[in-house]
Amino acid sequence: MDENDGKTSKDSPNPEPDQPADVQNPPVDAKNRAPRADHSSKKKVRQYFFEFLMLFLAVFCGFLAENWRERLQEQSREKEFIHSIVEDLKSDTLQSNRILAQLKRTSAGIDSVLHELASPEVLENSNKAYRLWTKNLDIKTFVSNDRTIQQLKNSGELRLIRNRAVSDRIMKYDQTVKNYYQQSNFMYSALSDQDIYRQLFDFISLSKNDNSPVPLTEKGKQSLNEAYAHLQLWNSGLQGLISWLEGVNHEGKDLLMFIQKEYHVK
Repeated sequence: MDENDGKTSKDSPNPEPDQPADVQNPPVDAKNRAPRADHSSKKKVRQYFFEFLMLFLAVFCGFLAENWRERLQEQSREKEFIHSIVEDLKSDTLQSNRILAQLKRTSAGIDSVLHELASPEVLENSNKAYRLWTKNLDIKTFVSNDRTIQQLKNSGELRLIRNRAVSDRIMKYDQTVKNYYQQSNFMYSALSDQDIYRQLFDFISLSKNDNSPVPLTEKGKQSLNEAYAHLQLWNSGLQGLISWLEGVNHEGKDLLMFIQKEYHVK
């Protein structure tokens, strides 16, 4: 018994002290903890990227929608301006036609006055010269209906006219009207100088409205040549005014037809 016991004690190793179960055999969860964390991290990255993409698309689509809305508004404004310019040009054309006819009649009347002043009979009978000159003292002035063009220029909205050719011709027409205004101001300035007209005629005798011949005043007889030169120069200026207004008329008609063709408006 003792020998067996001794062998047993020699052959059997000393038993190791007891270790905790979790150290000897780690649980499965502890072994797989790192891979699961990595999988969760990748999932979060994909989720963040998806959310960012959706946010980006939402902002981008909103930008496109706003840009499209602005373009529609600008196109609508352009159509409004074009229709307004067309109406203004129609008004200008009718007015310039009427003023041209009146100015041409005035110029023909001035020619008649010059013919009378050149006649020797005017010294003793100024009745006809007086009536003709008085009748043609006034000149009619064309005033462009340029409300739309001035609004486009002053507000910076001329850019809304996308057709460059139309935009350029609108500006050309505006400049033609300005040139006419300069000539018109010159003519009104010359028309305001009526000293020679007042010196030439005996207004008291002529105002009696009878058929008795009324001679020129003594001062008028002395300044007859000067009066003729003054009136001749004034009529030349009137011819220039007519020429500028014809330019406005032609430019306006051409612009009207061009806009109607380009934008298909009436």
